[in-house]
Amino acid sequence: MAVTITNRKNTSAVIHVAVANTTIICSGNSTTTNVDATNTCLAIGDEVLSGVRINQAFWGVDPAAGEGFAILKRGANTVAIYDSTGYHDYAGTGMPITVDQSANLTIEFSGTANAYLMIEVQKIGTFTSDYINT
Repeated sequence: MAVTITNRKNTSAVIHVAVANTTIICSGNSTTTNVDATNTCLAIGDEVLSGVRINQAFWGVDPAAGEGFAILKRGANTVAIYDSTGYHDYAGTGMPITVDQSANLTIEFSGTANAYLMIEVQKIGTFTSDYINT
């Protein structure tokens, strides 16, 4: 599958993208837009998201492509460019990427079709508890 999302209700999600020009919807609820193979909504159940913070990124870009890059954008703004292979723990260093938190995430592969980007995001929004208070 080109896009896989492991969603944790009310907390976070891990997004694995292996196809270029993928958009991930970061705000609203699960019925906000059409959800298909290239447009995936992070909200599940009764979540209403106002955005997400980018906590971690893992990537791999085919080195044989020479000038290949994975580009991570928030809306129209580029927030990270990755080449080769690597991992960065933004939240672990105390600096999660918070630029344009409510804008959609867009992943582009430039100069190669052989790449992947996996990111962990922290959900921001209005959540209801799954527990009943008695």
